[in-house]
Amino acid sequence: MKIDIRLNKDLKDKLTEYFSVVCSKYDFIDMELLKLMVQITNKTGLQVDVLINRKGVVKDIFVSEKDRTDFSSLDKTDVAGLSGLRLIHTVPRGDSNLTALDKVALINYKFDCVCAIGVSITGMVGAHVGYPNGKDMDIVYVPNVLYINKYGLLEKIDKYDLKDKKQPINLFAGYQRQQRAVLVMAEIEKDDDITTDLKELEGLATTAGILVVNKIWQKRPKPDPKYMIGEGKLDEVARAVKLDGADLVIFDNPLNGSKINNLELALGVKVIDRSMLILDIFAQRAETSEGKLQVELAQLKNSLPRLSGLVETDGRFGGGVGMRGPGETKLELNKRVVLEKIQKLEKQLRTVKKTREINRQSRKYSKKKTVAIVGYTNSGKSTLMNLLTREKLYAKDELFATLDTTTRNLWLDYNKEILLVDTVGFINKLPHEFIDAFSSTLEETKYADLLLHVVDLSDPNYLKQMQVVDAVLKKIGAKAPVLTVFNKIDLLPGFIEVPGMKKENTVYISAEEGINIDELKLKLIQFIK
Repeated sequence: MKIDIRLNKDLKDKLTEYFSVVCSKYDFIDMELLKLMVQITNKTGLQVDVLINRKGVVKDIFVSEKDRTDFSSLDKTDVAGLSGLRLIHTVPRGDSNLTALDKVALINYKFDCVCAIGVSITGMVGAHVGYPNGKDMDIVYVPNVLYINKYGLLEKIDKYDLKDKKQPINLFAGYQRQQRAVLVMAEIEKDDDITTDLKELEGLATTAGILVVNKIWQKRPKPDPKYMIGEGKLDEVARAVKLDGADLVIFDNPLNGSKINNLELALGVKVIDRSMLILDIFAQRAETSEGKLQVELAQLKNSLPRLSGLVETDGRFGGGVGMRGPGETKLELNKRVVLEKIQKLEKQLRTVKKTREINRQSRKYSKKKTVAIVGYTNSGKSTLMNLLTREKLYAKDELFATLDTTTRNLWLDYNKEILLVDTVGFINKLPHEFIDAFSSTLEETKYADLLLHVVDLSDPNYLKQMQVVDAVLKKIGAKAPVLTVFNKIDLLPGFIEVPGMKKENTVYISAEEGINIDELKLKLIQFIK
């Protein structure tokens, strides 16, 4: 029961008297309660929401600003039938037409029906009642609200409630789909590119299996200490969450534990940041035991500084995106246990690192040159690897399609063989925990004899992506010569070569269409010589 503090004591007491009161189970709503709801809306301009069960018991009452009712305290029961509750609310200074928010409430909480009663200065101006019908609503119009109990509205619920049937059909099957997210970004740095960053964040969300339903941004001189964004913008996000039926908010900005906790309390849904989303994708993509160890270590290191805030929120919204993979249960533990687990994983990965070092030494004895494929995520590295080695590695038009490192032999010509290594893609704002945890894998680039830097030339931001890759390679300590491979030229008919690039260190190809692959092989042969 949530009642706006602006409601005076007299009206509040009158309304509270109806809490848990049993009305006639044959009436859609008690008329005295309805008149009181309209009176409150007329006097205050506030919206009154009442939940009534099928026995006629008033189960909950809310008084809030128009379209700001928070039902997050209600259980979202995962059943095929309806919840057994009908929602009846007034509409201040408006007509009774059902809105997108009404539809979202009907779907999310599986109400028997939702009824909106328009209120003007002259009184009630009709009502609309919506019943769930798959992806839509069946709507009944009530022109004279004073006779609302005469329209047989309760009898219509039986038509839609399938809870008691032997083989229930889920009325909400159209909504049992992927998570829906609102993306949020606070532009703090001058060199932030809102359009590019939000587009990339949307690509990451799509890769994680999330449907992006809205994108909101704000330009700020500095982050808000409590919410990262201002409270006015926070209200806009909260409204978008309700209007678009979102169950997740993803920030492009890094968030500490207290900010995540504050945001989740304010928005009523789970909140994660870009780093948590990237690590979630790694958790989905890791297949080898080494990859899983690295993901778990990165997750734990990422959670450590925000553990105090996360512990409070995990129980409220459960696991899922940002908490998947080997490290999901570890976030519930205290800092000491997490530190111990980090030390244990680092010890295991040091053993893996030694194994990799032994493998590298054995390669030196074979005198085969090692060429590592590097590049921004989704630049076409795995597609190129498949084309050159005739392998069938997983390659798809999505961010971080592959995570685990792959090494294959590549015959370029008679008696000319190299080892080709496909590495994980890089991305802007890559979590530093990733670089630490994946150090043994990334060292493949450090000890390679040549780096094939694959660039998606069709991406408008390819120059910035090249800078990101160069920065990560520098941080790793990779100093091998670089052959820049500009990929996807088939998407740019009549393209112009990139100025300032040395021709002997550059090649333009299409890995998808096999264009100029012989030229690439020729340059690799020249390198071996």
